[in-house]
Amino acid sequence: MTDSQSVGKAPPPPGRRRNTPEGKDARKQELIEAARALFVEQGYEGTSVAAIVRRAGVAQGTFYLYFDGKARVLTHLQGRVLVDMIQAFQRAAARPGPADERLVAGVKAILQVTRRHQKLLRVFRQGTTGEETETVWIQGREAFSVPFGQLLREGVAEGLFTVDDPDLTAYLGLTLFDDLLYEALVFKKPAGPKKTLQVALRFLLRALGTPEPRIQALPV
Repeated sequence: MTDSQSVGKAPPPPGRRRNTPEGKDARKQELIEAARALFVEQGYEGTSVAAIVRRAGVAQGTFYLYFDGKARVLTHLQGRVLVDMIQAFQRAAARPGPADERLVAGVKAILQVTRRHQKLLRVFRQGTTGEETETVWIQGREAFSVPFGQLLREGVAEGLFTVDDPDLTAYLGLTLFDDLLYEALVFKKPAGPKKTLQVALRFLLRALGTPEPRIQALPV
C-alpha cells in the first residue's frame, strides 16, 4: 500500500513521484514543516511522531526513512535557524562602511531573525535537554564565529578594535547574545529588546576597545 492510499490522498503529480529525488526531498520537507507547525502549536513534548505524519499526510513508516525520531527534526530546524542568523549577519557585515558600524548592523540583523523565529526558539528551549541539541548550538556558534571573527580583524586593521584573539573574542561575543535577545523579546527581561540591544552593543564595543566618542556616535 502506498502512503497516499493509506491516508486517502490522491497520487502525487508526475513532477513529485515518490521514488524520484525531487519527490523524496518534497516529502522530507513536508514532514519538517508539519513538525515545525506542531512544535509551535503544541510544544515539543506535546508533539508525537504520529501527529507529525498525520499533519504531513504520510504513513508513519515514511517518517523513519528520513529521521530516527522527532529530536532529529528539532536539530534540523535548529540548523535552519542558525543558518538564517549567520546569513543575515553576513549580509549586514558585508555592507560598505567602518567595521564598528557593520558590527552594529550585524547584531541588529540577529535581533530581526530572533524576532521572526521567536516561537520556534521557545520550542528549542523546551527540547534542548539532550546532548545532540546542545551540540547543534555549540557547532552553530563555532560557525558563526568565522564571519564575526573576520569582522573583528577588519576592525583591528582600521584601528577601531583592540583584540588579542579575534576568533575567541568572536565566540565570547556571541555568547552574550545567545539567550539575551530572545529573553528581551519574549519576557522583556532584563529590559525590552530596544534597550537591551543598545546596552549590550555598547558593552561589547567597549570590550572591543572602541573609543567612547565613536560608540556614542554609532546608531546603537
